[in-house]
Amino acid sequence: MAIPFERIPGLMLFARVARSGSFSAAAQALGLSRSAVSKQVAAFEAQIGGRLIQRTTRKLVLTELGEEILREAQRVEAALEAIEGLSAEHAQHVRGKLRVSCSATAGRELLVPLLPEFHRRYPELELELGLEDRFVDLVAERVDVAIRIGHLPDSSLVARRLGELAWALVASPDYLARHGTPKRPEDLVGHACLFYSNGKHRLDNWGFVVGGEVQRYPVQGPLVINDASALVSAAIGGMGVLLIDQALVRAPVAAGLLTPLLPNFPPAPGFPVYAVYPAREHLPARTQAFVDYLIERFAPLLGDA
Repeated sequence: MAIPFERIPGLMLFARVARSGSFSAAAQALGLSRSAVSKQVAAFEAQIGGRLIQRTTRKLVLTELGEEILREAQRVEAALEAIEGLSAEHAQHVRGKLRVSCSATAGRELLVPLLPEFHRRYPELELELGLEDRFVDLVAERVDVAIRIGHLPDSSLVARRLGELAWALVASPDYLARHGTPKRPEDLVGHACLFYSNGKHRLDNWGFVVGGEVQRYPVQGPLVINDASALVSAAIGGMGVLLIDQALVRAPVAAGLLTPLLPNFPPAPGFPVYAVYPAREHLPARTQAFVDYLIERFAPLLGDA
């Protein structure tokens, strides 16, 4: 016998009464009055179209229909318990597939080096990473988490701040030997500068803290690229001065391939970095684990620990 969904509350109440052996015991267990329980069972009997309980002064006796309905109730209760168990396991166990989106450069230089440890923590999780410099619609493309750089527009997405990019101004020793070393930010106007542009954003207006205030200086140069790693390679090759995320030039600076410039004029604060994901009432454990891991490990890489 199939029980329509809207009758399940009445079915569960009837099953409680049948197991308790009396309306009074069921009412006490549920925190209801005896008359309220009796009326609700009577309403359920009316929905079913038959009497389920023979009421006597001493005890309740199930009718033949009542016995059959009780068996259905037990199956429904078992199914609900199984669903509850699956839901709890889903919420607590980190496994399954997690789809992540990140810009190509940030993914290669910052995110991918963090993944081996994350995999060791959660070996049952399969990570699908998309490295692409385009706007990704998380909901339409079924992406669980995206790492985004810059100020976010208002949206229904949840955003967790991971830190802030810290800029570094660098040039190769070869370039500086040929063109001289800038002493103040305004000297950059006369230098070949390398900068990023992706068609929508052109980062050719560099900011530095001068006298406690941020001053901006328009720059020009021989090369504009839409890939930050390529800009670093060009700077190492001696093409010009570069203002870039310091995480991308730590290794070349340590190796002597690039030289930090203008130590007395720190660059203006960089862009904020966020982990964003669709708002959900019950966030899957795999998403929560990944976001928590990013919060733990990303900020030190950005110089914003």
